[in-house]
Amino acid sequence: MNGELIRRVLWPERGPLFLIIGGIVSMVSDFASFLGNIASPQVLLWPAAGLAALLAWFCISRVFAAKKNAPAAPADEGGDAHGDPAIAATTCRECDVFRILLFATIGIITLVIAGQGATATERIGAQLGLIQQDVAAIREDTSAIRDVTSSGELVRNPRTAEDYFRNAWIYQMMRRDADQAWASMQDLYRRHAPNKLDAAELYLNTGRAHLSRDALLAEMVRIGRERRDASMLVIAARNTLDFAQAQPLYAEARALDADLPFAYWDVARTDLLNLPGPGSSAEVTLERIRVIIAGMDQFGEVASRKPLASYFYLPQYQADYEAMARTMAQTYRGHEETWLSIQRQQQQLEQMRRR
Repeated sequence: MNGELIRRVLWPERGPLFLIIGGIVSMVSDFASFLGNIASPQVLLWPAAGLAALLAWFCISRVFAAKKNAPAAPADEGGDAHGDPAIAATTCRECDVFRILLFATIGIITLVIAGQGATATERIGAQLGLIQQDVAAIREDTSAIRDVTSSGELVRNPRTAEDYFRNAWIYQMMRRDADQAWASMQDLYRRHAPNKLDAAELYLNTGRAHLSRDALLAEMVRIGRERRDASMLVIAARNTLDFAQAQPLYAEARALDADLPFAYWDVARTDLLNLPGPGSSAEVTLERIRVIIAGMDQFGEVASRKPLASYFYLPQYQADYEAMARTMAQTYRGHEETWLSIQRQQQQLEQMRRR
């Protein structure tokens, strides 16, 4: 009978209700401990356990006192006594509070173990935070990888001239696929007239694997005229070996785009910088030097009208042609002074011979 009374004290007919209430109390206490920033979650455990022990002593003492003072009651078929004062004593308010605190204490102990020295709420939050940090780190790594690889991504459905140039440049420079690069450049000039020098150069470079030099230059001249693309004519003229044949192409380019400085003086064409060979007179050499200086000055004047970078899709890969023109002009002015001095010396020697 004593075992039955203790079972009744710990787990009455409404035992599941006390279990649920105790579990709720333990979870609320753990969350409150987290919000209150309590240093040690065990602080909640000892008051609950102590109060539960006190109420347990009170409840059990009261039940056994009632059993001792009450006469024996008849038992039913299940062995329970009807109207037993000891069993009735297990339903008092103090016993109900004891059961709630008992299950709350068990819940707090479970949460403390789960929290490993911290509140379970804090522990779970930290784990979720780590997961969130991992996701953020993955997102950051993915963004970094995309930033690195995005420059090599093809435009799937190219529409603008820049899209076609981008694809051709990637095929040619990064993937080393000359056939696809040439196909992209043909599509570019079939649909657009970009008037970009690096696009025309890429057309030349990709076309070398498919056309002979003369056929390729002739095709570039045809495209430049039909599409009214001055840059294409300039690149075709630059790669024409005979400057006498290139001059009309430069003139056509100037007529199409009066602000294209390379159409006036192509600083990338090195043969324009050649001076007369040995045995040439000072007058002939000076004349050629002055032509070069005038060409460089004209290039600088035309280049000042608009940004030179506007004639390139990738200006960062180009030389500083304006600075190059100024430097060359200054260098040839020095040559001019030298040859003027030579010319004066030759004139003085000629006068001395005549005497």
